[in-house]
Amino acid sequence: MHYIKLVLGEAWGNAELKKAEAERHPILRWYDLVCKYQRDHASDMVGTIRTAPMTGAVEAYLGLAYNLYLLAHNAELQDRMIKRLKDRSNFLGAYYETYVAAAFIKAGFDLALEDESDPSQSHCEFIATYRVRGRRFSVEAKARQPGKPSAKVHRQLHAALAKHAVHPRVVFIDVNVPDVVTEAQSIAWLEEALSSIHEKESTMVIAGAPAPPAYVFLTNHTHQYNLESTTYKRSVVSEGFKIPDFRLDASFASIRHALAARDRHNEMYQLMSSIRSHYDIPSTFDGEIPEFAFGDATPRLRIGHKYLVPDADGAEVVGVLTDATVLESESTAYGAYKLADGRSIIVTAPLTPGELAGYRRHPDTFFGITKQQTKRIDDPLELFDFFYATYRQSSRQKLLEFMASWPDIEELKAKETSELATRYCEGLVYATIANSQRKPKK
Repeated sequence: MHYIKLVLGEAWGNAELKKAEAERHPILRWYDLVCKYQRDHASDMVGTIRTAPMTGAVEAYLGLAYNLYLLAHNAELQDRMIKRLKDRSNFLGAYYETYVAAAFIKAGFDLALEDESDPSQSHCEFIATYRVRGRRFSVEAKARQPGKPSAKVHRQLHAALAKHAVHPRVVFIDVNVPDVVTEAQSIAWLEEALSSIHEKESTMVIAGAPAPPAYVFLTNHTHQYNLESTTYKRSVVSEGFKIPDFRLDASFASIRHALAARDRHNEMYQLMSSIRSHYDIPSTFDGEIPEFAFGDATPRLRIGHKYLVPDADGAEVVGVLTDATVLESESTAYGAYKLADGRSIIVTAPLTPGELAGYRRHPDTFFGITKQQTKRIDDPLELFDFFYATYRQSSRQKLLEFMASWPDIEELKAKETSELATRYCEGLVYATIANSQRKPKK
């Protein structure tokens, strides 16, 4: 609340507040609604922590503040954004650029402006470098104006691909259409947007040549249409333009084929995973989960800590929690524990309502470390990751024991240990899926 006033300048904000409401900058109109919301939810009890559902105006205002806060490590990029934000004719595009830039920062990318010293060619918004692998991407963001009669995005895609880029392209497009609450109707805009992309894969031409491939991220954030409402949607979908194995409807012959595709596009998978996980505006500066910082919930499971857990015979033994995930439908945590004798076992533990609420808000830090989590474990690749985290450290002898009854065991004996772990975890996924699809006998 204080930071956004500092970076935008209090003098600029006060000058806007003196204008008639209809003439004020959109940021100051959001600010008015935020102040009203604060008054409506104020408490006379000093020091009391209060919670309330977020309205569209609060989401827009604090979301922008958080984006600018994340951009503070890059003064040049932040300064350009602020100048464009204050220009009402550029505000919509600049506001969306802060969202896109923040999404990359939260996913572990470093950002840099393109070298614009050469005026003879256009440039993308910025270059994003994934710190883990060092791969670079040219990023372009396009926000459609409100009031469009359709959700087609091929014009924005063409404009983005027309920009000069020296690295693989990533294009973010905000569809910017109202979205209704029911899922069946909300899919309509997505189908129209995706269709407009697919139709142009074979026909789109840029400067007389076939359009280049690109990773495309479609967003539709409807809080701007619901400034005083707490009911609105935030949607993000990734799609491959001329990248078949990154398409939303891509299918694979096996889990190993899917894993290979994920590795080829690892940076974009990490980006999408981060967007799914880090959509909330933090309530604490140190990253502590609010339910644990302010409430009565006490975290019971922390990765790296020792616990008494039952082994296969029901006896309690000491195990170190090495990995964990949550199955929300069962209010249960699944933990992988390493025992003193080198064995690895999986043990379940029930979660209290407070713990489950904490997990839903902050799945990536729920178990005491920064660890990317997902809210469901019914996705085959996520299941594989969970199993692989447990069995990748198993010895070659132990893995062969696990697979002793497999029909191709003689062939498996010639495989490397890492390949054995992959094959075994792949088999566990297939078995889990088959087991979940069985109907109970009457």
